[in-house]
Amino acid sequence: MSTLTHIGSATKETIRKFRTSTSRTEVIKALSIKIASKPSYEIVIEEEETEELDEIDSLNELADILPDNSPRYVLMAYPLTTREGIKQAPLILLFWKPPTVVSQEWKMLYANSLELIRHECGINKLIEVTNGLEDEDQVEELIEEIEK
Repeated sequence: MSTLTHIGSATKETIRKFRTSTSRTEVIKALSIKIASKPSYEIVIEEEETEELDEIDSLNELADILPDNSPRYVLMAYPLTTREGIKQAPLILLFWKPPTVVSQEWKMLYANSLELIRHECGINKLIEVTNGLEDEDQVEELIEEIEK
């Protein structure tokens, strides 16, 4: 199957390093991944957003960092403790689709690239975020979904 998007070797290496370095993290770690504009449509790490994501203490801060009008993939290691008392940091892929995205082209590109990203990241869970996380209830719903 032919696709418009592709993942470069530098992005693959960054994702691999992220996966191996976050398995025992005790704080939220995240990578912001986007699709570059024409003509390349390369899937790349959004460095500026990733730096800001490195400083978050809770998921409440996600909406302030991620764009209001553009989709993103957020690869996240979310530390939690199981009912048995075991500490884990599962890899979760958030598919950020704010309701204000108007470009059908971007919606289609991100939807078509989802399986490629999912496979490359080797995630435990995929969660689509379509509400923009504007209020506390929406953030609580996301946390509940992560901890299922």
